[in-house]
Amino acid sequence: MPKTAGRPSEELVAELERLSRDMLGNSRLSIQRETTSGDFVYLMIDKDTGETIRRWPPETHQDLAEYLRTFKAGIVNKRA
Repeated sequence: MPKTAGRPSEELVAELERLSRDMLGNSRLSIQRETTSGDFVYLMIDKDTGETIRRWPPETHQDLAEYLRTFKAGIVNKRA
């Protein structure tokens, strides 16, 4: 797609705005703190069904981070 001076075209911006309205218009953000790790988890929740649409970080990343914090792994010993 053509760009002008490193900026996206007006058509691209309009399309991205339309997509975000269509996809995110019926959702809400929920921020939770994990009780075991103390890390924050961001959830995109469908307003109608209450279903979690997306989760950041994914659960697999949480498991990996917890493993890396354990004494056996000893790779990560501090939180940012």
